[in-house]
Formats: sequence, C-alpha cells, structure tokens
Amino acid sequence: GLQTVGIFRVGSSKKRVQQLREEFDRGLDVFLDEHQSVHDVAALLKEFLRDMPDPLIPRELYGAFLSTATMEGPAQLDTLQLLLFLLPPCHSDTLLRLLRFLSEVARHAESSWDPEGREIPGNKMTVSNLATVFGPNILQKEKPGEKDAGALNFEDSAAIILVLQRLIEHHHSLFMV
Repeated sequence: GLQTVGIFRVGSSKKRVQQLREEFDRGLDVFLDEHQSVHDVAALLKEFLRDMPDPLIPRELYGAFLSTATMEGPAQLDTLQLLLFLLPPCHSDTLLRLLRFLSEVARHAESSWDPEGREIPGNKMTVSNLATVFGPNILQKEKPGEKDAGALNFEDSAAIILVLQRLIEHHHSLFMV
C-alpha cells in the first residue's frame, strides 16, 4: 500500500476496522493481504496506537518531548536522543520500528516513473502529513476518555507535529548508541 494515495488520511470502513480489531483482540491469526483495504489496516494501526493503555512515549515524558520543539539543530537532536534512551525497551523498540515504517511511507510521497516511463503515483504522505496524523496518537497528555483528552491547544499540537517530524527524519541516528 505504499503507493496508495492518502494512506492514513482517507476514510475507512468502521465496520471492517472493528471486525479486524475484534479478530486481533481474540488472538486469531489475522492475515493482512491484498483482500484487505489498505485504508482499513491504516485506520486500525492509528486506532491501536491511540488506544494503548500506555502510549509509546509515556505520559510522564510528554512535557520533556514537547520542550524539544523550541530547540534547534544538534541541541534538539541530542535532547531527543537522551529522552528516547529513557523509554522502556518495549516502547523504544516499537517506536523505532514505527518510525522506520513512517519514513518508508514518506519516501513514497512523491510520484515517480517506472522504467517504461509510466507514472507511479505518490501517496502524498510527506513527513509533515504523517507527523500530523500520528503525533497525537504517540504523544498523549491524557488518557483517552479522560477530561480534556483530545482537546490540545494549538501550541501543543504544533509542537507534537514538529517533534514527531524530527523523530521520523532522524530515527536512524537518534536510536544509535
């Protein structure tokens, strides 16, 4: 689905996403192949990240990660790297794999041409678009359903997007010891 235009942005079937989620929740072997809608699987991934009991970046580190948005250059990257080292191993490993995947999706944002000169459409999901979609699911101030959850102010939203952009763009060096 890397060439699917609007992956992670185009709507999905709530019914099919719910069915997939129930299959995963019951521990069934779920096969994601060409018979599944790319948009349904994308929506399920976003939903999974949003509804995790503990987000990939723990809530205790929310403020610290957001504070890096006002930094620039090496100081910002050094601080992000130190904060990433504070993550529990399971969170760190999962976040790294997610960031690698998002980076790969972003590499297919622009249209390209095959050897025969046919256009291969880009998915239009730039790093900025991906950070906008995934940022609130990875950096959460409150638990879903809590008072004020989802009611981010503009400054926090902008900072979340900027921080996630940096994480996607520099994941290869940020996770290097």
